[in-house]
Amino acid sequence: MTDALVVRDLLAMTILERAVVLAGRSGLDRPVRRLNVMTVPDILPWTKADEFMLSTGYPLPRDAGELVTLVTEFAGRGIAAFGVKFGSSGRRLPAEVLRAADRLGLPIVEIPDDVAFDDILSRVFSDIVNRQAATIARAKEIHDAFLQIVLTGGQLPEIAAQLSDLLSGASVLVVDSDGRRLAAARPERHEPWLRELGVLERDGAARVDRLGPGVHTPGPGRVVVIAELRAGKLRLGHLLVAAEQLGPEATVAVDQAAVVAALDVTRQLAVSAAERQFESNVLHDLVTGGGGEIEDALARGAAFGWDLRRPLVVVVGHAERTGEPDLVRQPDIELWSAEIRNQDRGAAAAAFATNLVGIVGCTGAAGDPAEVPGRVWAGLRATTRHAFSLGVSRPFHEPALIPARYEEARKALRMGRRSHGPGKVTYFAELGLFRLLSLIDDVGELRDFVRDALGELTALEARERAELVRTLQVLLDNHLNVAKSARDLHVHYNTMRYRISKLERLVGPFMSDNRLCLRLAVAMQALEMYEVSPKGAP
Repeated sequence: MTDALVVRDLLAMTILERAVVLAGRSGLDRPVRRLNVMTVPDILPWTKADEFMLSTGYPLPRDAGELVTLVTEFAGRGIAAFGVKFGSSGRRLPAEVLRAADRLGLPIVEIPDDVAFDDILSRVFSDIVNRQAATIARAKEIHDAFLQIVLTGGQLPEIAAQLSDLLSGASVLVVDSDGRRLAAARPERHEPWLRELGVLERDGAARVDRLGPGVHTPGPGRVVVIAELRAGKLRLGHLLVAAEQLGPEATVAVDQAAVVAALDVTRQLAVSAAERQFESNVLHDLVTGGGGEIEDALARGAAFGWDLRRPLVVVVGHAERTGEPDLVRQPDIELWSAEIRNQDRGAAAAAFATNLVGIVGCTGAAGDPAEVPGRVWAGLRATTRHAFSLGVSRPFHEPALIPARYEEARKALRMGRRSHGPGKVTYFAELGLFRLLSLIDDVGELRDFVRDALGELTALEARERAELVRTLQVLLDNHLNVAKSARDLHVHYNTMRYRISKLERLVGPFMSDNRLCLRLAVAMQALEMYEVSPKGAP
């Protein structure tokens, strides 16, 4: 995939048809982009990469070791080939020089005595210029083709189809930053071996990170070109081309297509962002308003196809992206809205600054509040590589309850992420004691309660504190069954009795005092809530 002349092409020219390759045949596919003539022994400062260096025998070093050094330096500087015309000098290159050229893959060519350097320079320069002119003409043709698509309002499917036609039926995929397919042209032609390479997954999503941007030849008759879709510093996705072979215009075509595709993706995102902003404004009025404001928002939401006068639940989601800020990204908004509307056509979906919000129906004969949120979570998990956490409110029938149920869903999301980790669905109705604790507005009071209940336990050194807190939690979970707790902690029964005695000295006789035991259980639940952890507590 190069527009340059290569050494093999050069030797096929009539003017060099009698030239003899003395060594370095493995380098015959080196590109030739310029020529140079060696007229002085100290030629290295004037050498450039991809040169066909011509020389007579006179300026060459006489010592074989110096000749080996010269050939090694030529190879290190990226010389394409070294052509020598010995003339009447009778000189020949030593065997060790030819062995070095073979080892380095640097072609050494013996030029016939009757071939003038001027003729070689003229002929080769003409070929290089003609190839460059053809490449420029082809690049303009490609540019005009994609410009026409832009001017006529063409979108990603047209861009993919045009690129495939320009590249003789190559497979073309346009994917977003998560590898989800946005458009494709003739993908079936090369899907089998793209799957073998791990570039395509079973669901059709692309894993461009397996190869990375650039030109790749993973095997005979397999070429893959990957280009980023970018708008400034914003990465919008990738364009992937696969074929058995590609001509020198392929990289130009892919780059042009990537630019045009990035323009179309940016345009779509801008239009979508404006639409989503309207939906977000209406949904914000629903979850924060009251009385007349909610009725007005319901009327405006009906224009988006929202049906919010039926049994519903509020769902609040969060995209878990490691190492990234919590601000919601536009691609996540699109994915969220599409998945919710796919599961419930009458649902409302939008996004606020840090959370994704939806109001969905309770489906099934029993009005199951978990069915739609569960399907949404499964759909998100199947279509993206990062996890989503969901918080789900209790079901309701009256639109006036939307603000209160929104707060429930937010609390469920927050508590679920902190107690169960990211990537889970948490239902407010199943929060148990967390549900009551979340209703306490005075966090300072909760912190004081935890500190008073756990007493001197919170003041221990971190390692010992963590061990005893874990022991206490296991005991409470096992209803104070010492033998079972010892097995769960993988410690000896006597070790367990020793830890219990230490705990009772620190927090009181909880093994025999039911009220103290209940108090400790509540404190341990509060301790799991990050925002009320006493300073120094695990």
